[in-house]
Amino acid sequence: MKVLIADNERYCRDFLQDLVEQNQDIQVSGIAVDADGSPECVVARELRRILDGCPICEGVFRDHMYSMLATVVMNKKADGVGRLAQFLQCIRDCRWHDVLGFRQWIASADITVAFAFRCDKGRVGIVTVFSPADSEAPDQPLHFTILSVEEGKKLLAVVEPGHWMHLRPALHPGMIVNKFLNSRDIQVPDKPRLRLRRVASARNLSRTIS
Repeated sequence: MKVLIADNERYCRDFLQDLVEQNQDIQVSGIAVDADGSPECVVARELRRILDGCPICEGVFRDHMYSMLATVVMNKKADGVGRLAQFLQCIRDCRWHDVLGFRQWIASADITVAFAFRCDKGRVGIVTVFSPADSEAPDQPLHFTILSVEEGKKLLAVVEPGHWMHLRPALHPGMIVNKFLNSRDIQVPDKPRLRLRRVASARNLSRTIS
């Protein structure tokens, strides 16, 4: 028997525990997966891959959040290089309102994306990611910074609460129970890894950032 278990929902873990205790003669495998293919969840999966564990608590992102802050088009022209330098300087100077003003997007161009991530311990970090235009090339982390408590609070103040999303989204418990009741063997097809640029479109960015 195979069931889907969202690893950051206490109800689901209790459900699995009860299932095993009440069925001594069967083997049950719990699979912690992100079934949601929404842009937010795809980006969350890619960020987890890039960070490879929270650099603040060294945890596995349970109860962690992220927010896409800005995007900048990469090109070798003087104005493009100057804008990238300005963008990176704004991050170094913690000028968060200015950082949020960078919303460049060209589908055929390389881009740099800035994300904020919030640890469940309360600290906030910034990670910048290079996302090449080549669809076969992987996203590459450029730099991450763990902000001071004071600067973290300043960033939280300018990013609206509704613009933070879970770094490890959970399946709704009802989905798990209904699927379990309807099938004795739930198969989840493998999905190809989607890169940030395929889902962090200009439309999604404008919805994520006020």
